[in-house]
Amino acid sequence: MNKKILLLFAVFATFYSMATNRSVEPKVIGEYAAHFKWNKWTITDVQRQELTPLLEILKTHPDATVEIVGWADPTGTLTANDIVSTRRATNVAEYLIQNGFPAGQISSRGAGVDSSTDDYEQARRAAVTVRVMIETPETETEPAQPDPQSVADDVSEQQPDPTTSAKENEQVPETETIEAENTASDRGIVDIVPYPRKRGIFSLRTNALYWVGAMPNLGIEWKPIHQLGIVVNGGYAPWGNNGWKKNWGGWFVAPEIRVYLGERKVWFVGPQFLAGGFNLKPKDKGYQGSVVAAGVMGGYRLRLSSCWDVDFSLGMGYGWFKYDTYRRQNDLNVYISSDLKKNTLMPIQAGVSFIWKIQ
Repeated sequence: MNKKILLLFAVFATFYSMATNRSVEPKVIGEYAAHFKWNKWTITDVQRQELTPLLEILKTHPDATVEIVGWADPTGTLTANDIVSTRRATNVAEYLIQNGFPAGQISSRGAGVDSSTDDYEQARRAAVTVRVMIETPETETEPAQPDPQSVADDVSEQQPDPTTSAKENEQVPETETIEAENTASDRGIVDIVPYPRKRGIFSLRTNALYWVGAMPNLGIEWKPIHQLGIVVNGGYAPWGNNGWKKNWGGWFVAPEIRVYLGERKVWFVGPQFLAGGFNLKPKDKGYQGSVVAAGVMGGYRLRLSSCWDVDFSLGMGYGWFKYDTYRRQNDLNVYISSDLKKNTLMPIQAGVSFIWKIQ
């Protein structure tokens, strides 16, 4: 009987201890962010200045816990964005450790793309949340702390490659490999892994202005890297038969190379080429021949969503024409002049193009 009483007393004491020492939800005492340029993750003077208020509050709250989440903007591949966001969080965590904050009180992870904001500068950041435990009035027990050994193991895995973090403004290599896209974010910890072999991004495009001019057209763009695009546009309008009194037909192929400029890479400029044929008879006199042209084009690309863009472009250059002139008589072409040539400055293209990005 005494053993049963002792057992009941032990169970009661255990439950009482658990009830009086239950964990308390931590309170958020501060939220901070360090912002980065496109494809950058290294801590520079800009990020140090942004993190100065964070260091001050951590000095006054040495028992706080810190959660760091890295983010990226929607540009680039999903895999690269996961890694860039992870490295941003890792480097901020390393910076706090270097300034004396305990590694065991830090957790960090990369969250990939932040689609909640249209401001890409705001999306490229490492967000820092600082929490402290609140003691309940009825107990003087100290707030629960993370297990030092488990957190230390996490942080040891989070340390960046010294050869990588030492390089300012390092760009993503194109010849390395990477783990599965969701590896870093699924584990909830930071892993510094090699950067992926970028296979580029393909897009299909069509110029709305050419459709207005009765020229069906389609183009493709390949971006092997974020700063460079290789575009080939083409179009064909059927030529009229001998029974037509008027004609508006032709074809063209127009390759171009685009260099994207600025931090957001929305402005572009580059060389453009054009080759095509035409058969135009707006009134009584017709023109039939070929053209070759080369020049420079530029424009602006407006990002609408993760799948759709629209760009505005204009190209000027020098064209070489070779053509014949004719009239229609008794449903036949009666040629007026043959093998005419003309070289002139000319607009190579004017476009409002809708773009579908193939991820």
